[in-house]
Amino acid sequence: MSISRVAVVGAGILGVAAAREVTKRFPDAEITVFDKAENVAAHQSGHTSGIVDSGLGQKPGSAEAKLTRRGLELLIPYMAEAGVPYRECGQLLIAQNTDEAERLEEIFARAKDNEVPGARLLERHEIGAVEPAVRGVLGLFSPHAAIADFSALTAALASDVRAAGGTFRFGTEVTGFDTMSNEVRLRGRPVPPEDSPAGEGAPAGESDQADRGANTAGDRVGSGKDAVDDRDRRDDQAHDRDQRDDQVHDRPRTYRGEEGREPVIGIADELRDRFGQKDWFKQAESTLGEWTQKVSDAWANRDGSRLGDSGSRTGDAPSGRSRSEAPAEEVLGTFDIVIVCAGLQTDRLAVSAGLDAEPRIVPFTSDFYRSPATDTEVVRGIIGSVPDPQSPFAETSIVRGLDDGLILGPNTFVALGREAYDRHGFDLADITSTARSKGFWKFAAQTAKTAARGVKPLVSKTAFVDGIRRFVPELDQNDVAPGARGVRAQAMTAEGELIDELTMTRRGRLTVVRSVPKWAATSALAIAETIVDRAFENAAR
Repeated sequence: MSISRVAVVGAGILGVAAAREVTKRFPDAEITVFDKAENVAAHQSGHTSGIVDSGLGQKPGSAEAKLTRRGLELLIPYMAEAGVPYRECGQLLIAQNTDEAERLEEIFARAKDNEVPGARLLERHEIGAVEPAVRGVLGLFSPHAAIADFSALTAALASDVRAAGGTFRFGTEVTGFDTMSNEVRLRGRPVPPEDSPAGEGAPAGESDQADRGANTAGDRVGSGKDAVDDRDRRDDQAHDRDQRDDQVHDRPRTYRGEEGREPVIGIADELRDRFGQKDWFKQAESTLGEWTQKVSDAWANRDGSRLGDSGSRTGDAPSGRSRSEAPAEEVLGTFDIVIVCAGLQTDRLAVSAGLDAEPRIVPFTSDFYRSPATDTEVVRGIIGSVPDPQSPFAETSIVRGLDDGLILGPNTFVALGREAYDRHGFDLADITSTARSKGFWKFAAQTAKTAARGVKPLVSKTAFVDGIRRFVPELDQNDVAPGARGVRAQAMTAEGELIDELTMTRRGRLTVVRSVPKWAATSALAIAETIVDRAFENAAR
C-alpha cells in the first residue's frame, strides 16, 4: 500500500530530523509532528553545551562509531548551507594523574582506529601550545572538534519539514496508541499554554501558534542569530528566577501511564537504609532531608487545603493543573506510520502502546554554569576531563561558547523530575518512578564508591568549580554564575546497566526509539536515516 499519512511524536532534534528524512524519501506523504511543548527543541536538544562529537573513544567498528562518522558527513555541510551557528575550535582531553593518562592512551588508540582526523597525544610541555592556561600530565587533542547551536539546527530542520508541506501540532499531548494491522491511531489531548513545558534553551521563534492543533503550514522559524539572542534572554530570566526565595514547584506532568501520583515520603529513608554508613551519603544527607521535606509539604497540600478564595494555591504549595481538570482525551488521527522520538517520556509512551516497560528512562539533571570570560587565553576551545567507565556521569568540560563566554559542566545527578528545569522544582510521580526502578538501585549500588567524588560538587557550586580549576587554574570563581539546566533521558536495564546505543522497538506500523547514543545530536541526521529505515521496513506489505 502507499504511504500517505505519517506522524512523528516528539519535536526534539531526532524527531524533527526523522520527519525531514520522511519528507525527502516520500515527498507526497502527509507528515505531522506532535509535541506537548510550544516549540521545537524544548527539552534535551535545547539544553546542551553544544559540543559536536568528533568520535573520540567510541568502540571501533561499532554502530555508534559509524553513526558519528556518517552524522558528521551530513551535519557539517548542512549547517554551513542552512546558516546554523557553528565553530570548529578543537577539543583537548586532559589527564591529571597516571590512571587517567592510561585511559587517555586507550582513548587515543580508539581514535586512531576510528580515523579521527588529526587526533594526537600531547605531553605536558606540549599542552600549552594548544591551550596556554590548561594544566595536566597528558592531553589528547582533536583539532576538528566543534561547537554548534543545536536549537538553531532543530529550527532549521523544522523549516525544511514545513517547506516540504509538513505540519507541527504543538501543545498537543499524545497519550496512547491503537495499533492495527496497517494503521496506528493516536490518542491525546491539548495542553493548556500555562501547563505546556517550555524549553529555556529553545528559540522562541519556533513557537507557531497557528500550528497548535491545526494542520496549517507556515515557516516562522527564527534565524540562527535570533535563536542565540532569544536563548541569552531566557538564560538571564532563568538566572533572575534563581535569585528568588526558595519555592516548591510540582510541575505539570504528562504521559503518566499507569504510574500513581502517590507520596514518596520514604525516599530518603530508602537511601539511608541502603547507603547510610557510607561517607559520601553522610555528606549529602542534609540535602536529602531538604528534598524529603519539600516532598512531604507538597503532598500534605495535595487536597487543596491551602487553596485561596480564588481557587489558586497559596504560599509554597505546588502549582499546576490537577488531573481532574485535564482536557478529555480525543483521537488525534489515524496514520500509516508512526515514529516516537519522545526522549524523557519514551518508556511511558512505549507502555501505553503495549510494549515492554524495559528499558526504563531514569532522568539525570545536567547543570551548567556560565562565565563571561572573554580572554581567549583562558580557554580557546573545548577542555574535557578523561571519561571514567566506573563513573559515567562524572565527565565535565569547559567550552568557549558561540558568544565567547565560557560554559562549564555538566554537574550531573539524579533528577527530581523528568522536566524539572526550575532549580527548586520536582515532580512527585517522577521521583516515585525512579525510586521504584530496580535497575536504578542496582546502578546506584554499583557506582556507590565512585559517587563519593560527585556528592560534594552536587551540593556546592564552589566545589564543582574547584574541580574544573584543576584543569584551568586561572578561571575566576567569582565570575561563575548558574547557567542552563538540562535533563538527560538515560535508558537503563533492569540490571542497572546504562544503554548508550540506538535501540528501537516496533509493533506493526509503530516504531518507538527507546534509547540513543550519548552524542545523538551530532549524529542526528544519520540516526534519522536509521530510524526511517526501520520504521518503513515491510511497510508495503
